[in-house]
Amino acid sequence: MNLKYLSILRDPFNHEPLDLVDSPAGPVLVGRESGARFPVRDGIPVFIDPARMSAANERSRIYYDILAPFYRFTQSFYYRLKGGEAKSRNEYLKFAGVKEGDMALEVSVGDGVNLQFLPRDAEYFGIDLSWGQLKRCGENAGRNGINVELFQAEAEHLPFCDGAFDVVFSVGSINYFEDKRRAIDEMFRVAKPGARMMIADETERSAHAHNWLPIYRGYFNSSKARPGPPTDLLPENARDVMLTEIRGGAYFCLSFRKAM
Repeated sequence: MNLKYLSILRDPFNHEPLDLVDSPAGPVLVGRESGARFPVRDGIPVFIDPARMSAANERSRIYYDILAPFYRFTQSFYYRLKGGEAKSRNEYLKFAGVKEGDMALEVSVGDGVNLQFLPRDAEYFGIDLSWGQLKRCGENAGRNGINVELFQAEAEHLPFCDGAFDVVFSVGSINYFEDKRRAIDEMFRVAKPGARMMIADETERSAHAHNWLPIYRGYFNSSKARPGPPTDLLPENARDVMLTEIRGGAYFCLSFRKAM
């Protein structure tokens, strides 16, 4: 963890500032008033609290921890069928609008491969529920010379101060979030006024075409599993909203800005 970013870190549940202290078990982030403690494990701050985590998010965490060792292989195979990773990922990443010098947050960063197709001289941050995915993200970033700060956290409880980022984006994850509205509100909270934002994921059409929707709803959350663009969940201060279908309508890309 780079200490220069300590000033933007917050308790994800009450948003109070945090201090980094040493303990016999290793470095810990401590709330200045509440005394809440968040360990730093292998340089990655851990902000998830199993006692507070929803059942759906816990299932997602377990699922991606199990999948993590095989995830890169399955993704590489999938994107090869789609014409290559660079071509396919740039279909949506171009809407994120990351520029040189930006501070950019990817919500549900996974193994971090999206970062390989973005400007190298931006400052990157990634959160994910899965420890296995975060570890592979760090390994991938190291091999490719990408600087990224990683955090184990929920999309619904981001561990950052208000207005920290120039760009906030999320790819392939909104369909899995337990509380989509809260996650989107959190993305808006940590974005600077005027910040560019983007959400991309599979559409309902893609879900039915692949016949995985019954499994999806059964494993994750039957009441809230709803593939497709969450246009009705955007806050009132969303501006320049643009919805684009890509991959023949199998994927949506919803881009917008936070009002100034």
